Amino acid sequence: MASLSGEQRKEMLAKLENDVANNVISIGELVKQVRTQLYGMTQTQYAKFIKVSDKTLRDIEKGNTDPRVSVLNKILAPGGFQLSVRVLRREI
Repeated sequence: MASLSGEQRKEMLAKLENDVANNVISIGELVKQVRTQLYGMTQTQYAKFIKVSDKTLRDIEKGNTDPRVSVLNKILAPGGFQLSVRVLRREI
């Protein structure tokens, strides 16, 4: 695990959350940041840690696949993230 203080970890998570909410980074980049910045792991190490294949993790980080939400949640859970769907009301 990367050696971050509790405060540094909170700041990084807040920045990542903000970046995703504002479409500054992709889901794949979020996964990569959680893996490298929070955990300091290689793709192989993190894939083994979260019990997915190296190829699945690599494809998600590169944006080469459209994984199920359950897979993304499994990959993002160690960073405290969870994807969900919400309905936006539109005026017609």
